[in-house]
Amino acid sequence: MARERSRERDEACKIWIESDGKLTTKEVAEQTGVKPEQVRKWKSLDKWQVLLEKQQSKRKRGGQPGNKNAVGAGAPFGNMNAQTHGAYTAVRLADLPPEQRTYIENITLNTEANMRMELQLLIAKETDLQNRIAALENGSSDALYVDRVVEMRVPKGDERLKSQHEKLEALTRERDDLLWDMEGEKPSTKAKDKRLERLHREIAELQDKVNDAEMERENAAYKVNMQTVIKASAFERKMKLEAELNKTHGRIIKLLDSLKGYELECRRIRLEERKYNLAKQKLSGVYDINPVTGEIDDENDEICTDLEV
Repeated sequence: MARERSRERDEACKIWIESDGKLTTKEVAEQTGVKPEQVRKWKSLDKWQVLLEKQQSKRKRGGQPGNKNAVGAGAPFGNMNAQTHGAYTAVRLADLPPEQRTYIENITLNTEANMRMELQLLIAKETDLQNRIAALENGSSDALYVDRVVEMRVPKGDERLKSQHEKLEALTRERDDLLWDMEGEKPSTKAKDKRLERLHREIAELQDKVNDAEMERENAAYKVNMQTVIKASAFERKMKLEAELNKTHGRIIKLLDSLKGYELECRRIRLEERKYNLAKQKLSGVYDINPVTGEIDDENDEICTDLEV
């Protein structure tokens, strides 16, 4: 009497096909409660890969008719699911920390106010660098500081996967050599047919193990294979801080010159405006007299508005 087909066998096949072949045999075995070796055997005997390809060929690209997978789903507006390094990410003001958002919101089109705000930040940076340099000078001259750490990371389980690849290549070569020998035999011997069947089965099972191992490696964490710690002396760190201090001080001097130039330009424009207003009053014959001083009023309240606004 034929042995009844197990329910787990069909269930394992269904689970694997519904995952589009993305589940490993180990994951399928955990869901069905059987051993991974048994799942690999079923996968080979029942030709799951062929069944999967037939089912995929029947599907049309995109959502299938009647499916409601996307109803009420989808990533919310502003999500960062596809972000990698963030260089091309669209940034919204509401996404920034409160301190940065407040700083940006306080930026106006007033040139002088913006330049003064930038000057304050540069002076704060200069003060911080001076404090760091003073701390190094007061510390031990023999102290070492971690400058950077260089790590070489490799995926876990590479040795085992490499040996499986080598074994798979050896079995494949053995199968190809056997097929080459059998092509000249008519008919082929039963021993070689049996050997070829065994090789096909072993290659299929080992290929499943390799595929599972590669999928697990993609999801596995990396381990540190080698680590190099580069340290700097107090003198070297002080030199770097002083170089940055000089750059910051140079930016402060340049910004102070810009502020001075802005002030002189405003005075020049104010003088030209007064000359223009006085010439206009002379041509019209009507003068604006300041009631307090009794002198001609040639001032203009809108002087330098283009530079300040």
